[in-house]
Amino acid sequence: MIAFFEVISTSAPHIYHSALPLSPQTSIIHKLYKPYAHPLARVVRGLPVSWEPIVTTIRYPEHVGRITWSPCNRYIGVSLDDLARIVVLDAVTLKQLHTFESQGYGQWLSFSPDSHSLTQFNEDHNGHITWDLQTGGQISIIHSISPITHSECFSSTYSNDGNMVAVAYNHLFNQIPTGISIYNLLSKTCTYSHQVTEGQVVTPIWTHGEFLRFVTVKPGSITIWEVRFTSMHTLAKVELLSAPDDIGDLEKALFLPHLSRLAYICKGGTLAVWDAQDSKLLLSFPSREWFSGMSFSSDGHFFVCGSYDQQAYLFKETSTGYVLCQTVTCGANRLTGSGILGRSIQPIFSPNAESITISNDQDIQLWHTADPITSLSNIQVQPAVKTHFLLQFSPDGSIVAIARWGDHIVTVLNLKSGNSQLVIDTGVGVCGLRATGNAIVVVVLGKIITWNLPTGDHVLDARVTINNSVQTVTFNHPPPLFSQSAAISPDFNYIAIFQGEFEDGLDIYDMSTGDHLADTTTKSDQGLWITPNGCEVSGL
Repeated sequence: MIAFFEVISTSAPHIYHSALPLSPQTSIIHKLYKPYAHPLARVVRGLPVSWEPIVTTIRYPEHVGRITWSPCNRYIGVSLDDLARIVVLDAVTLKQLHTFESQGYGQWLSFSPDSHSLTQFNEDHNGHITWDLQTGGQISIIHSISPITHSECFSSTYSNDGNMVAVAYNHLFNQIPTGISIYNLLSKTCTYSHQVTEGQVVTPIWTHGEFLRFVTVKPGSITIWEVRFTSMHTLAKVELLSAPDDIGDLEKALFLPHLSRLAYICKGGTLAVWDAQDSKLLLSFPSREWFSGMSFSSDGHFFVCGSYDQQAYLFKETSTGYVLCQTVTCGANRLTGSGILGRSIQPIFSPNAESITISNDQDIQLWHTADPITSLSNIQVQPAVKTHFLLQFSPDGSIVAIARWGDHIVTVLNLKSGNSQLVIDTGVGVCGLRATGNAIVVVVLGKIITWNLPTGDHVLDARVTINNSVQTVTFNHPPPLFSQSAAISPDFNYIAIFQGEFEDGLDIYDMSTGDHLADTTTKSDQGLWITPNGCEVSGL
């Protein structure tokens, strides 16, 4: 009902007409009743493997602000900024357990290590306030979070005994360095404050034994710092790690301390994950949409990032880095069909990595990852933003190749059976496709890679990687990193590539050799294609 809400809201009988033919292959409904079903609807493009992992959704009329998980995985704290209110939800059902009157707006929320209390940090310096989750009463209030006005907290951590709390904050308007403050919850006083001037502090700050630790990032290096929670306050450098030289001001960045991994947004909109220990890139995921919040699972096996196109992208760790394994649309578009694009999507892993909350301005979705993650479908059934998918039919119309632009996965469907015939993990973001009767040609950044379609007994849902490709042609004049789209001529002699948002260039290459043949300028890559005679390139 969630997946097909728009249709059902128009015609309720579609509940019965769609349940049988559209239920996933592994669902109990499909297995039990498929032999007896004779529905009016007919599936022509294949079925998803399993149900989507979204468990429940809650919608607020107010603006949903900060969201945080309790360390015990039982509670979710949410700030409702319009009403200056904070609610605590049950992490299984999203049922509201507590409501607290807030002291301000734009606050940061943090649970105590034992999950018995919740603390709110304000940007307007009315102090921070701590509530007891068992009694609902206030425990303490501490005034003046930072020595500067108009600052915003972005991370916090408690000492192991829960008596001290450290807070990191940024100034909202001026270029004032990041501040780090430590507070004693028993005496209700600030015991330490420091302005960080060397590099940029990124989320999170964390507890390491008796120490508070945080990282600063600048081009070429990542520095780990520490200072004691106790009265002995001496800030010291702990470790210096490598970082890409092209890292500048990081608007969005996240550090995973125990694995030394840095996730950040590059210029041009590319999402990247950098392994600072081995000095290598684990993920480079270009997109036409701007990314927003991001989160690592506690073990680093999964990484999720939200975007302003109402999508949450889940990446799974492999031997070669992170690959996209699931995309989920946040609730506003799915449930009402009238969601407004441009909302910031904030996904957050639970501490045990078994759940993710995905939120935008008003919706909060609870997404369980424990079971579905091992059997995710590569064929997406959610509505997508226009131009986000690449689709090519073979000349005889027997197969179709589908990929999300910038994703690693190409799915080849047999249109006669409706089944998946081949799933290709390219390992690199795809920007162009072409299908023949017996092969699939994929265009990635700087290369043209060809795979043969499986024959014989292995024609159902076969899985291949770049190691199984039959040919790779490298461009002798590679396009820039932010390539938008590619078109291949019907005779496979030429390929046209639209280059990056800022270059506005169109380049023509020889398919067999990768030689650069010609270039021009264009203002749009929409509807890019090469005419049947192979002599002209057209676009909208």
